[in-house]
Amino acid sequence: MRLLKIGRDAACDIVLHSDKVSSLHAELTLMNSGDIMLEDKGSRNGTFIMNQAIKPGKPVNVRRGDAIRFADVELQWSQVPMPEDNSAYKAVYGIGSHFNNDIQISGGTVSRYHATIKVGRDNKVYIIDHSKNGTTVDGAKIPSNNPIRIKKKSAVVCGGVPVNLQNTPIKWPSEAWKTILLAAACLLVLVGIGFGAWKIIGAKGGGKYDDKELFARFNHSTVIVKGIYHYEVSIGDLDMETVEGLIPQKVLLAGGIPIDVSKMSQKEFIDKLNEITEDQGLYTGTAFFISPDGKLITNLHVVKPWLFDNAAEQLKSYFARLLAQAVANMDSRLTLLRNLIGVGSGATDLSAYISQVKVEGILDYIALVPQGEIFDPDNVIKCRVLSAGEDTNKDVALIQTITKQLPTKFCTYVNVTDSMDVSEETLKVGEHIFTIGFPHGMNPFIQVKDNDKGIQAYSAGGSITSEPTEFNFSFDAASYHGASGSAVFNDKGMLIGVLNSGLDKSQGYNKAIKAKYVKELLDNPYRK
Repeated sequence: MRLLKIGRDAACDIVLHSDKVSSLHAELTLMNSGDIMLEDKGSRNGTFIMNQAIKPGKPVNVRRGDAIRFADVELQWSQVPMPEDNSAYKAVYGIGSHFNNDIQISGGTVSRYHATIKVGRDNKVYIIDHSKNGTTVDGAKIPSNNPIRIKKKSAVVCGGVPVNLQNTPIKWPSEAWKTILLAAACLLVLVGIGFGAWKIIGAKGGGKYDDKELFARFNHSTVIVKGIYHYEVSIGDLDMETVEGLIPQKVLLAGGIPIDVSKMSQKEFIDKLNEITEDQGLYTGTAFFISPDGKLITNLHVVKPWLFDNAAEQLKSYFARLLAQAVANMDSRLTLLRNLIGVGSGATDLSAYISQVKVEGILDYIALVPQGEIFDPDNVIKCRVLSAGEDTNKDVALIQTITKQLPTKFCTYVNVTDSMDVSEETLKVGEHIFTIGFPHGMNPFIQVKDNDKGIQAYSAGGSITSEPTEFNFSFDAASYHGASGSAVFNDKGMLIGVLNSGLDKSQGYNKAIKAKYVKELLDNPYRK
């Protein structure tokens, strides 16, 4: 269960900017069953459903899409997280101080809906914290909104209050296998091979996850990224005004032809981008959270796409041809230019000038939308680039949300401190891998208009298919454009790489940058 506070106060989960809205105006409770409860918290100007006022302090059932108004502000349902997909679990239990919880505990530091315990169909049990004061398991504080495996004997403490797991309605998996295993171990010891056999058996399959478990664990750490960039042109120390109308300062490429956008407003610039192909200035990619302060890993080519094409050289060549043609036609503007820079009348004499032409890629904008959210201009989360080098072999980059936090309570992150394997041993041919991202970008396969489930990441399992090179390893899981920046995990849930390339017309031929370069980036960030 999740509790969303709604009001004018900045501490609310959904902040409404109106003087008529109370500091804490109302609360929405998202039940494990999928039901939604709305309660007015004694607001000054009321809460309305279909223009009918509800009584303060009395929760009522509402449905996603209902017309709800807080004073003079309509609820935007895109701000309300979608119900979590619990199909991978056979039982869900809420923990908190509210009587709606399956496991009710009391204490001033316990949240009303403090945590959730989920039992998978494989009988593995997880706890997910979504409280203000945190949860510890066996003495270690667990990250918010990240499933952590627990056992019946685990010491779980919610907001400083211990939870007696053995005295709860949780249906724990049978432990009869332990008796059988103990008897088998004793028998092996008696015949003199017990220890060695136990060691071999224990080493196989321990701590492994299937693809369904990996998806449940990491899908809410995955986001779709949208970026905008252009090229800026400069000509040494020469004042650009002297060639105004001949060489633009700010250009986009469409079909190999530069479009002058130097004097366009931001809206005109965006409109122009929408007219041309996605890979010429407007693009999508994938990234994944690695920390609770909103840091993400993606590809270098997602934040500096101009490093990975020859557009800059195309532009220089284009302008060279333009200047040469102008000379041949004895263009009056270029006659003035020759006098200004002191070159002769022949086209070849312009080589000194042309060598000064510099074309540089500029990132105008990069933003994200988390898994399960609606892709809309009003709810994208703007980001900034923290660290990105120039070495195209090391195709990884670090970005961060402008707010320096996870966008929603449903977002999780990959704990790269404990869940990243940089060893070569894990990159053996035939080893299972799992990747999750947004191939095809904003293609309707990912999000259909009016689909209230929001954008949905795609996952694929496969195997490593060749011996790793210095920077990459290959795998056969299907993918496509837009998935660049997707995390690649092994079957132990360890990050082993970041997807960065593949063959367009042949599925199953993809590559990933080794996780060691993620670690290198985090340990020694590039200076900007």
